[in-house]
Amino acid sequence: MVNKTSILRGLELGSIVAEQDSLLSRCFVRHPVLDELLFDRKDIVLGAKGAGKSALWKEIQDSPEKYEILQDIRLHPITNPSGDPEFRDILAAISQESFPDPEELRVGWRLYFLAQFWRAAKPILENTWEVISLEEEMRKYGIVAESDRSLKLAFAYAISKARKLKNLEIKWLEGVSFEFSEESLQAGGSAVAIPFNDLMRQINSALSQVKKRVWLILDRLDEIVLGDEERENIVLKGLLLAFRDMCDYPNARIKIFLRDDVYNRVTSIGHFPALTHVRSKATVPIRWELEDLRHLVILRFLANHSIEEYLKSKNIDAQTSDGRKNIYYYLFPEKIDKGRAAEGFKWIVDRITDGNDIATPRDLLSVVDTARQYQIEQMERESLEIPGERLFTEDTLKKSVRKVAKDNLETRVFAEYPDLRQSISAFSGQKADHNNDTLKSILGDNWEDILLRLERVGFVYSRTKKGVPVWTIPFFYSFALGITRGSAFDLGSTDLVDEDEDFLES
Repeated sequence: MVNKTSILRGLELGSIVAEQDSLLSRCFVRHPVLDELLFDRKDIVLGAKGAGKSALWKEIQDSPEKYEILQDIRLHPITNPSGDPEFRDILAAISQESFPDPEELRVGWRLYFLAQFWRAAKPILENTWEVISLEEEMRKYGIVAESDRSLKLAFAYAISKARKLKNLEIKWLEGVSFEFSEESLQAGGSAVAIPFNDLMRQINSALSQVKKRVWLILDRLDEIVLGDEERENIVLKGLLLAFRDMCDYPNARIKIFLRDDVYNRVTSIGHFPALTHVRSKATVPIRWELEDLRHLVILRFLANHSIEEYLKSKNIDAQTSDGRKNIYYYLFPEKIDKGRAAEGFKWIVDRITDGNDIATPRDLLSVVDTARQYQIEQMERESLEIPGERLFTEDTLKKSVRKVAKDNLETRVFAEYPDLRQSISAFSGQKADHNNDTLKSILGDNWEDILLRLERVGFVYSRTKKGVPVWTIPFFYSFALGITRGSAFDLGSTDLVDEDEDFLES
């Protein structure tokens, strides 16, 4: 007799964090956005937290042999892919009254990009007269400091130099010190003195001569400034302005992985010249179809020998959509709840979908792995035998979704937007559907501004219910706050069908 508890104990589903995921390469599901990136059609990859941005980058970094187009490209990460982002230390060390404006940061980012392009390109260039001349110019303008061997020092140097070029001193907080020579930091007292475009053209030309390309990679930028949207807007606006200035060199590209909500916020604050040029380089936000998410889960299960053995007698073809669906319902219940919207896998995906209509691989894998742990506890505590071949029960999956919803609210929304905690918590125990009056009573006189932010983070979305416009809190956050389905106001009597009826719990 098969010991289901032993199978669940040994089940390895990988990590929800791409940088720590040992199964990513074996279980990678190729998203169309990857081709946009590989063929240089797009340089800014957008997606929600957990949507797979870092997974795309880790895939091309760890498995370049899979992609012929990468063979002439030198990948050069210029943000720390794990641990605390080093830029955060630098930016946090600048005193409030001395914090740079977007234009100063634009110069700082341009200096940083230019230096990193040179560092990445130099080892693969031929020692021609043009390259020797370029190296002399880089030294003349002090683009690369002798002491900036680490990313942290290189970024600190770039920001300090940007300030020096405006003849201003940067004030660092007590206990933070970066030492650079006065001579290297200055270049004629103005950023105009540095021929950015000419230096970039020379680097691009030198790379073209050796038939090589350099990609600078920036990831985890949503962690660059924590808990301060105003500073984050300034830093990322400066970065995108610098990207705009340097994004048209075919052999020297900057690849940016950024949350779409952060990108939308930064690009909507105004005074953003040539924004169309930046937007033309950005992908559509990463979205996952139902079948792609199921494919991802099944690949993770089949990476385990115990599951392969468990399924051996079934002879199911995992290469087809129907085959993967059969495998899923061999292991999981076909229905989770009563009603028309209770088909098993769709039930889970609907309930991890936020108000922006986003369900992420990270949340899905979290639900499955949490369910695995709960199922083991239940089987051992209650000596439970699950009938048939299934490894999971309906109750375990319900409990898992609720746990992940609560964790998500704490780690994603409250951690990143602490000022929204009070407003969001005010909905605890309420109904899911609201109109302007009920929102005002819950959020106060400033409810319209708060609502815009709640919509942006996916806590609410607008729809029509029985012909009446309403604001609805999705299942995901309803589970986290004990919110029940239904309206917080009187809809009146009507025979109109609710356009969202199929998504309501029975």
